[in-house]
Amino acid sequence: MEKWGYVRVSVDRDTQAAGWEDQIATLKALGVSDENLNMEEASTRGARPVFESLLAKANREATPERRICISAAKMDRAFRDLAAADAAISSPTNPNVIWLLPDLSKNPLDPKDPTQMLLVRMMGAVAQFERDRLAERRAYGIAKAKREGKYKGRKPTARAKAPEVLKLKERGFKPDEIAKQLEIGRASVFRILRDHREAADAS
Repeated sequence: MEKWGYVRVSVDRDTQAAGWEDQIATLKALGVSDENLNMEEASTRGARPVFESLLAKANREATPERRICISAAKMDRAFRDLAAADAAISSPTNPNVIWLLPDLSKNPLDPKDPTQMLLVRMMGAVAQFERDRLAERRAYGIAKAKREGKYKGRKPTARAKAPEVLKLKERGFKPDEIAKQLEIGRASVFRILRDHREAADAS
């Protein structure tokens, strides 16, 4: 069985360095090699080209003789919510693509095992509840800070490099090359280029 890994942070790997490194360490401990690590900087709700490409490739290549196990350090690193995780695990496009989410189970998830799936759904529901409560408390905190004039917003990290991204694009560099040279995520490069196109179309 091949093990592929997915690492994601919602801002960028510099701001969330601890989470970035912790996810990589978790996946390596599960047996994912460096060449099979797929990493991106993208919010859960936004476009995730690396994740979509990873899943599409696994669905194309996995066979009964070559099963592919995709691992993420936590359920919320890969899936938008419990419903999305449940659908991917219990009704996969390719049954030879399986998932390993160590915050839910230490073993690859078997959709044919009703007991395991029940435990996964229960643990996933609790994890989602905790995240929703955290998001609620964060929203209250931001609202309070705004009322008091203390909220400064999130520091624009990758976006601060937008001029450099556009210059490299004009020189013919590809998004992957730009991301590597500027040490930002591919998703950030695509977002900057998209925003630039939309601004140009609107002018």
